[in-house]
Amino acid sequence: MKIEQQLIGMPQLRLAEARYIVAHESGNPNNTGPHSLENELAYMKRNWENAFVSHWVGGGGRIVQIAKTGLVQWGAGPRANPFSFAQVELARTNNRATFEKDYAAFVWLLRHLAEMAGLPIVLNGSGKGIKTHRWVSENLGGTNHVDPDGYLKQWGVTMAQFKNDIESQLHKLHLVVRGDTLWSLSRRYRTTVAQLKVLNGLKSDLIIVGQVLKVG
Repeated sequence: MKIEQQLIGMPQLRLAEARYIVAHESGNPNNTGPHSLENELAYMKRNWENAFVSHWVGGGGRIVQIAKTGLVQWGAGPRANPFSFAQVELARTNNRATFEKDYAAFVWLLRHLAEMAGLPIVLNGSGKGIKTHRWVSENLGGTNHVDPDGYLKQWGVTMAQFKNDIESQLHKLHLVVRGDTLWSLSRRYRTTVAQLKVLNGLKSDLIIVGQVLKVG
């Protein structure tokens, strides 16, 4: 997946140690329209001195990086920030199709960042790995936020499913990008065009950019 670079250029301190990737959501029920991601990015760019993260996800699966990874970000409180390699915010939406694309990108990015940091791809385990903001509040303190649990639940995603999707690579979902075909995807994921069509209920070989496909 593509990670757009919109680095703000704020000063960032060195981490004490890279232990966590922190998963957030915006917590903003008043910003759920088609421009919610752009609104959140603009707000954080104006107010980074109060809080900022490394990445945002939204707008139908877009990923935007605004701060450097491997350096301190201010998003999860004083007891987690010095140990968080990256922190990812999920912008809200009121559209099911947009959410599904956002969720696929959110899970992919959390896994990708954990791999970059050499951290276990485990959600809310007892040691290093990927953590929700709720986990930080309940286990480290210094913050009282409980995201992204509630927002995901609104769309029918339980924390058990979120954990399973994180740890099993979202059942091998693929976000279609320009140039993808069923044939190229079958080669990439070591399956067949016929199996991909069965998995996804496709009646033809046509796939479109932005479509999320099961690939295994």
